Amino acid sequence: MSSSSVVPHSEITKEQFASCLSQYPSLIEAIPAKNGQKTLSELDQYRYVDAVDTFNLKKPKREMNLDDVKLLVEWKLRHGKFRPTLMSLVSSNPPSASQTIQFAIKFYSSSKDIGSGVRLLSELKGVGPATASLLLSVHDPERVIFFSDEAFYWLCCEGKKAPIKYNPKEYLALRTEAEALAKRLGVSAMDIEKVAYVLMKKQETTKDAKAVTAVKPKVPVKESASTSSSAKKRKATSSEESEKKEKKSNDKVVKKDLAEDDSSLRRSKRLRK
Repeated sequence: MSSSSVVPHSEITKEQFASCLSQYPSLIEAIPAKNGQKTLSELDQYRYVDAVDTFNLKKPKREMNLDDVKLLVEWKLRHGKFRPTLMSLVSSNPPSASQTIQFAIKFYSSSKDIGSGVRLLSELKGVGPATASLLLSVHDPERVIFFSDEAFYWLCCEGKKAPIKYNPKEYLALRTEAEALAKRLGVSAMDIEKVAYVLMKKQETTKDAKAVTAVKPKVPVKESASTSSSAKKRKATSSEESEKKEKKSNDKVVKKDLAEDDSSLRRSKRLRK
């Protein structure tokens, strides 16, 4: 694990939390988009505003379908670690996938059992606990935290990067820490997720800056008079040795040529006789 300078979630104050949360929009806006792609800010608008407004269980406007899932997965891939096969797997779900989603959400709505809700949504192709938690979180942003890398690093690894297995056991650990923080500061799971993102990205930026500073350009060393003199002597000696080798090589070639000429001359005399 790498060292961390991130404020521990057990020690962060409400003021520090609010400060980090206020930095989230500008951090997202600074992330560029490729040609033809939606910006991360546009995808964030859907994930944190439009989707929550549409699917929030307090007053849902309609039920989630597979197209909604794909849009949230697109946000997930741009917001965090890119996994090239994930979208194709999610897209390969049959039309009946919408029924699976709706059944899982209805079960959660009546039971408020986050673990079971995530497990039911994980029956979809390409959907594991992390993506399932994302789908559930837009239905209940106050209680359900998205299983993001940044949230796990901050809440479960003391701000240090460590391998993540993305299994139900790890998500339970994440939920436990998130619930304790939400209760202590009176904040939502959704805001905890954003603060974790800001803290971990700021740590990455700080490390990158330190790494650049640590790389110092090589400064040419000036030769002293004695060093320069020695270098010249070595160069002269090397030049003399090269000339001797070249002379020996030329002598060999000349001798070979003379021998061949002498042999040719003897053969010519025998023929004339």
